[in-house]
Amino acid sequence: MDSNDLPAVSVVIPTLNEADTIGECLASVGEDRGVEVVVTDGGSTDRTLEMLAGLRGVRIVRGAAGRGQQLNRGAAAARAPVLLFLHADCRLPAGWRAAIERELGDSRTVLACFRLRTESENGIPDSALRRLWLRLLDLRSWTPRLPYGDQGFALRRDTYERIGGFPEIPLMEDVVLARACRALGRICRVPLDMSTTARRFERHPVRTRLMTATFPWLFRFCVPPSKLADWYRNVR
Repeated sequence: MDSNDLPAVSVVIPTLNEADTIGECLASVGEDRGVEVVVTDGGSTDRTLEMLAGLRGVRIVRGAAGRGQQLNRGAAAARAPVLLFLHADCRLPAGWRAAIERELGDSRTVLACFRLRTESENGIPDSALRRLWLRLLDLRSWTPRLPYGDQGFALRRDTYERIGGFPEIPLMEDVVLARACRALGRICRVPLDMSTTARRFERHPVRTRLMTATFPWLFRFCVPPSKLADWYRNVR
């Protein structure tokens, strides 16, 4: 294939029963000849695959469930020199491509992410408390430089290959990858808001806040990812 036919950015999206969110996620990517979308499905039993069938510009990779291994399968199928890993319940902001290409154009930057904003499933605006909580969480991408996967991870393919991709563990794959990137260079937060569903905050507000605040520390102090994954599933 001629190099001129290759996309500039590959957006890799893992799915597992995301029929309620994948449509808006893909719409936020937009139609851009320089962008390809790779959806890596882990065995959805809802209408996710039915919704994806026949969509122009969307390639589907199938395999076992597990976010780390799904992301790695998607990256293996992707063709672009820049990879953007995006959760299926997130929506990209306008101007996202130019923003990450600008940041990754600096050789010192190894990982770019977005600011985080939640949107209610019921159309209810963010409360002041939730906005404050998100800003506190957002500090994690500034101070210890450990962004969440919900913020989107954009990196050059050579960086992804150098660090060995995502660990194939039940949870915290984003933390491990961010730490590996942090050891190589700069993690940059793009000044645009990534929107993600507030479903966990609305259904389990107290447990979700405790989970997001404590899981990175519990993982650091050797709580197994399998145990954290069990707790995480209980608040979805």
